[in-house]
Amino acid sequence: MRLTLAQIETFYWIARLGSFHAAARHLCVTQPSVSGRIREMERDLDCALFDRTGGRARLTKAGRSIQRHADQMLSLAREIQNETTTGKLRGLLRLGVVETVAHIALPGLIRQLNTTRPELRIELAVDVGAMLLKQLDERQLDVAITTDAKVSDGITVYPLGEVDLAWLGPASHPLAGRVLTPSALVDEAIFTQPEQSTIGQSIRQWFDAGQCRPKSLSSCNSLSVTSELVAAGLGFAVMTPAVLRDDIADRVVRFEASPPIPPRTLSVAALTETWSADVEFIAKFVVDAFRDQAALR
Repeated sequence: MRLTLAQIETFYWIARLGSFHAAARHLCVTQPSVSGRIREMERDLDCALFDRTGGRARLTKAGRSIQRHADQMLSLAREIQNETTTGKLRGLLRLGVVETVAHIALPGLIRQLNTTRPELRIELAVDVGAMLLKQLDERQLDVAITTDAKVSDGITVYPLGEVDLAWLGPASHPLAGRVLTPSALVDEAIFTQPEQSTIGQSIRQWFDAGQCRPKSLSSCNSLSVTSELVAAGLGFAVMTPAVLRDDIADRVVRFEASPPIPPRTLSVAALTETWSADVEFIAKFVVDAFRDQAALR
């Protein structure tokens, strides 16, 4: 009998994620490969490691008895790898960012990673923070740069600073120069992002503070499109002013608001086993890019 590290790793991720499919997706292998590794492992150990009934893979008594040893073996393997790779990411990096980060920092970050880490392959996801954190928790991402991240089991969160948010509206609007209140905007067209997003939550909380609800609230998952709509004089939106393109910036103004729109904390969140010097490099690059645009407090 000779157990392999691939078998141990596969066992670990099935136990952690609860299914063969999720483990295959995390390990970037086919589900038949995962099934084959566990079948060989169970044959060599002469016992069943998972109960597959009910649509989930649950550890059997024998599986639970070796889980701690599997954790220790993988921890030791990571320590050995860290000794030889000097804290650098290798292979595939599944990176998720919110759209504000995509506009302000992503092109320069990818260019820098391509130059300094040519062996690193990058798979990108751009989405609202809630979806990125869900994908990270489900091990579909390795690193997410997002707002409102929270530490959870197996996830390390490193705060980068507070992201500036503000009401933006058409420069030609009659409200230009006035302090916006919920009652003043209640009859205006409002463009928002999905409800679970940071911007969606900020707008909802702002109107809740004024005990009113906007009559026209349209959801748009693209900040680029939203900024175009605002510049065209079609409504108001909450976003980071630094994402505005130069060619439309003179048609959009930042409004003071009462109550003010509070900033949100931007963080790098990563799988604990993925955290490395390269993740810290990514965090520093994003901070510098946001500060260059005066988008981080």
